[in-house]
Amino acid sequence: NPYCISQPSKSGPRMAGASGTSAATPVFAALVARLNAMRAEKGMPLMGFLNPFIYQNAQKAFHDVIIGKNVGGGPDGFQALSGWDPATGVGTPNFKALAEAAMSAVDTVSVLV
Repeated sequence: NPYCISQPSKSGPRMAGASGTSAATPVFAALVARLNAMRAEKGMPLMGFLNPFIYQNAQKAFHDVIIGKNVGGGPDGFQALSGWDPATGVGTPNFKALAEAAMSAVDTVSVLV
């Protein structure tokens, strides 16, 4: 599903759909910024390198996408599968579950475990 964004036009702003990495990356960055702000409010360190945190919490903090395909400019592309796949990674974030995991994570030399 595309994200709804505002785009300028000659007649004024209009709403349009945006999808793919160019849309998802800034949205996920904003989620991580909010998680870091929540941690900072409690005197906790920032999350830092996220890969260990993401993969340790993939099943409970992300919705696994199992239907769909990313053609990647060709006819074959990548099929969404159960678990990690090249089309959707670990899935779409569940902010409430991410927040719970982030607030319970312990920092050891900038890697959350």
